[in-house]
Amino acid sequence: AVALLVDQSFSMIMNDTWSAAKTMALALHSLTATSFPLDALQVIGFANMARVVDPMDIPNLEASEIQGTNLQHALMLAGRFLDRHPGAERIVMVVTDGEPTAHLSPDGGWWFDWPPTHETITETVAQVDAMTRRRVPISWFRLGDEPRLAHFLDQMARRNGGRVLAPSTDRLGEYVISDYVRVRATARR
Repeated sequence: AVALLVDQSFSMIMNDTWSAAKTMALALHSLTATSFPLDALQVIGFANMARVVDPMDIPNLEASEIQGTNLQHALMLAGRFLDRHPGAERIVMVVTDGEPTAHLSPDGGWWFDWPPTHETITETVAQVDAMTRRRVPISWFRLGDEPRLAHFLDQMARRNGGRVLAPSTDRLGEYVISDYVRVRATARR
């Protein structure tokens, strides 16, 4: 069971990383459909809110023009997906170019603030911890070299037992596919 979380926030347009992220999601979908058809893949796009993306909609998927990187909501949806596949080897991969700046509010809406508020970070870390309790390490694919993002993702990887990869935009697909194949091979041992 593979959850691919793809940042659709406005910064992905501004940093010119959106096209590579969308191409990578298409490539991973194609690989799973053709080479590993028994694998369940769920693509989750996240900006101010997160949503499950139908694989057939990936070619027409656009980045959001609304500010916000709601990693908390994306991880929550990924957790629900993984919980429906309890006996499967579970993989979570997150592709992002920004630290969390949005979270769900108690009324079901969303809250955005820059720089990130303590509440946004706390809500996001709670979802990382929930993934850790599921024993699912997260592979983080950091686009760009923003120091605050690098620090946040390094902390989350240490906390969760995952890892951070920092590919150049033109090598994102290669990194994600390689990591997916690596995790699958490790799980078989």
